[in-house]
Amino acid sequence: MQNFQPAGYSEQAEKPVDYQYYLFLFAKNFYVIFTFLIIVVTLAAIYVSKLPDVYQTTGQMMIERPRIKWSEMKEAAGGAEGESYNVEYYNTQMEIMTNQALLRQVADDLKLAKYFGTDNTRVAQILSGMVKVSRVGSSRLFNVTVTGQDPKMISNIANAVARTYVRRSFEEQLYYSKEVLNWLPSKGDAKEIISITNPIGGVRQMTREDLIESLPSIKSDPTIRELREKKAGIESDLELSLQRYREKHPIIIKARSNLKFVEDSIQQEKDRIIENLKSQAEGEHQISSARIMQEAPVPERPLPQKRSRTILLAALGEIVLCFLLIALFDHFDDTLHSFDDFERKGLVLPFLGPIPLIKGAKGDPSRKALAGYYDKASGIAESFRYLRVAVNFSATPEALKNLVITSCLPHEGKSFCAHNIAVSLAQDGNRTLIIDGDMRRPTLDRIFKLDNTTGLSNYLTSNLDHTSIMKETFIENLIAITSGPMSPNPGEILASDRMKTLLDKVRGEFDRIIIDCPPLVGIGDGLVVGAMVGHLVLVIAAGKTPADLIRHTQGMIERAKIKLIGVVLNMVDMEKERHRGYAKHYYHTYNRYYQVTEAQKDSEEA
Repeated sequence: MQNFQPAGYSEQAEKPVDYQYYLFLFAKNFYVIFTFLIIVVTLAAIYVSKLPDVYQTTGQMMIERPRIKWSEMKEAAGGAEGESYNVEYYNTQMEIMTNQALLRQVADDLKLAKYFGTDNTRVAQILSGMVKVSRVGSSRLFNVTVTGQDPKMISNIANAVARTYVRRSFEEQLYYSKEVLNWLPSKGDAKEIISITNPIGGVRQMTREDLIESLPSIKSDPTIRELREKKAGIESDLELSLQRYREKHPIIIKARSNLKFVEDSIQQEKDRIIENLKSQAEGEHQISSARIMQEAPVPERPLPQKRSRTILLAALGEIVLCFLLIALFDHFDDTLHSFDDFERKGLVLPFLGPIPLIKGAKGDPSRKALAGYYDKASGIAESFRYLRVAVNFSATPEALKNLVITSCLPHEGKSFCAHNIAVSLAQDGNRTLIIDGDMRRPTLDRIFKLDNTTGLSNYLTSNLDHTSIMKETFIENLIAITSGPMSPNPGEILASDRMKTLLDKVRGEFDRIIIDCPPLVGIGDGLVVGAMVGHLVLVIAAGKTPADLIRHTQGMIERAKIKLIGVVLNMVDMEKERHRGYAKHYYHTYNRYYQVTEAQKDSEEA
C-alpha cells in the first residue's frame, strides 16, 4: 500500500538545532533589539541614580558559654558531643540577639518609634531586616552588622543590640547570686517556697522545683531535652501496654524500670548542672559572660551600590528576553521570508527567484509599479531580468509562449510581477502581449494609462475583432489588452470558447503572451485560464502567505492538471534577509557588482 502525502509536503528527518539560523534571527532583528536595549539601559540608569545611599557598620562582641567542672569537661572533649553543645549554644545566642523581644527593647531604648513613625512592634520587624549577627569562624567572637540609610542611626542600633544582649544575659543567666544558689541543695523539698531578689531589685517567689526548671542552663541543656523526649516515648508505650497487660506482666515491669531509669538520669543531670552553678558562684570557675569587644563606628562612606552591575543585568535581561520573544514569534510564523524558508517549512516548489521589496517610493504610482522599466540599474530591474532568464529555462520556448501569472491571495503583487515581466520580455526584443485577465480588480489600464472603455470583456461578450481591443503602450514591443468594463460573470466568459480563440490567434502574432489572472483561493478564474494555457507562475508575498495555504494552492493546481512553472517570492526585504543563505549571496553579489560598475563609470567620465 502506497503512503499518501499531501502536495507540497517534504518528509524530513529530525534536524539538530540550527544555531546559524538563530544568529541570523539576531542579526535580522538587531535594530529592534538595539532600540529596546537603549530604552531599558536608560530606564535602568534612571532607576539606579535614584537609589538612596546605603551604609553598613559592624560591632564585635565575645560570648563565653557556661563552664562545667574539669572532670566533666575532659569527658565531653573526647567526643563530638562537646562541639555539638558549643554549636547549639552559640546558635541559640545568635537567635536571642535578633529575636523580637530584644529588638523591641532596642527600639524602646533608642526611641525609634518616633524616628520610624510607628509602634515598637513594627519597628522590631523593621530592625530584624537590618540587623545580622554572625559568628567569626569557630571562635567566641560575634559580629553585629546593621545596614541602613542613616549612618549615625545604624551605629546606635548596632551598639544598642550588643548592650541590650549583654544586660539581658546578666539578668536571665547570671543574676543568680551565691545566696540564690544556696537555696539549691542536692536534697530538699521540691515544694518549698523561696524568695529571690535579682540584681536590679526584682523579687520573685517560687518553689524549689520551679526555680530549678526556670534556670536557663536547665532549659537549654541538650541532654535533659533528649532524656525528656525518651521519657515521653516510654510513658506513651507504657500507657498502650497497660491496655493489654496486667500490672505484673514482664513488659509492664520492664517499661516501668526503663521509665525510672530515665527519670533518675534527668535528676542526675539537673544535680550536675546545679553543682556547676554552685561552683561558679563559689569562684571555682569564671562565670559565663558576654562583653563588647568593639563598638560599631559611624560609617563615613556608603556601600558600593553596584549600579553598573544592575544596568548590565538589565541590558543582558533585555537582550535575552527580546531574543526569546523573537524566536517564539518566528516559531509560530508560518509565512515565507526567503528562499531558505521553503525548505524549513517543508515546501517542495520550483523557485524562480525573489523580487525585492520597494521601500520609500513616492510620487507617481505607475513609476513604482513599473520600477523595472524606470530604474534599469536597480535591484528590482535586475531581479526581473533574472526572473526572465529563469522562466526561459523552465520549459521549451513554444510551451512558454502563453504564461499565466497568479497568486494565492489578493495584494501579493501578482499584477506588479506580470507587468514587469512583460516589460522585461519586451526589452529583450520579444514582441509581447500583456492581457489583464483580472476583471474584478483590473490594474493594467491605470498603470499604463490606457483607455479601458473597450477591452477583454467586450471581446468575450461580442463579435469584436481581437485587434480592436489591442492598445499600444509607451514601451517598445509591448502591446496591452485591458480588462474592459466590469462583467457580472467574469468566470463564465473567461471559460468561453472566445477566450480559447483569442489565445490561439495571438499565439501566432506574438512571441510572448502574459496573462494577469485573479488569485486562486476563493476565485476560479485563474484555474480556468491556467487550464487553457496548461501552466502558470505563482506569486507569493514574503511574510504574508502562510505555508499551509501555499500547500493547499499547490494541491488545487495539481488537481486541475496545470503545470506549475515555478514560484516568485515577491516583496522580499533584502535588508533583513541579507545575512543568510540565498538572499545573502543575492544581495551582496548584486550590490557589489553595481557599486564596482558605477565606480568604473565615474572614473571613465572623469
